[in-house]
Amino acid sequence: MVGDALAGRYAALGRSRLALLGLALVYLVSPIDLVPEAFVPLLGLADDSVVALWLAGAFLAETDRFLVWERDRPAVEARVR
Repeated sequence: MVGDALAGRYAALGRSRLALLGLALVYLVSPIDLVPEAFVPLLGLADDSVVALWLAGAFLAETDRFLVWERDRPAVEARVR
């Protein structure tokens, strides 16, 4: 999906949406946090949970759209000369 989106074959997933998914993933694995768990434990976990839930939902939705697109596209693409 990412390869087809970056190559321009799958236009439904734009670079901005792909960047947003990547930023959410980086936010989750990064030790730098908007609300650190050390200072406000429950709120610190809540912001990570919101980002994780959004990322999971967005990724599942994009994957579903990609699979439909991939299933419906022609098996052999015509070459443009």
